[in-house]
Amino acid sequence: MNNNVIECKICNEKMMEFESNNPQPLLEDFGDRVCRDCNDYVTAVRILFRNIPYEDHKHISNIILNVMKMANSLKRSRLDAHYMYKELIEDE
Repeated sequence: MNNNVIECKICNEKMMEFESNNPQPLLEDFGDRVCRDCNDYVTAVRILFRNIPYEDHKHISNIILNVMKMANSLKRSRLDAHYMYKELIEDE
């Protein structure tokens, strides 16, 4: 079994390599891997693309990917602030 620890190319969460998933069509590089949570979005995009002309896939993928990365950044900022607040309260 492959026990390498890698990062999701969308949310940067660490995961075991054997848990990773193929990110196409959101990411073009076949070497990239995504975590199980981000793979739910990849699967949703694949379903969405069944009814969209191929020429539009790259543009739509870029929009979705940018929204996902921004949302992940906002989530991390919110969690960091929560942990800092929690530590501040506990230190009092």
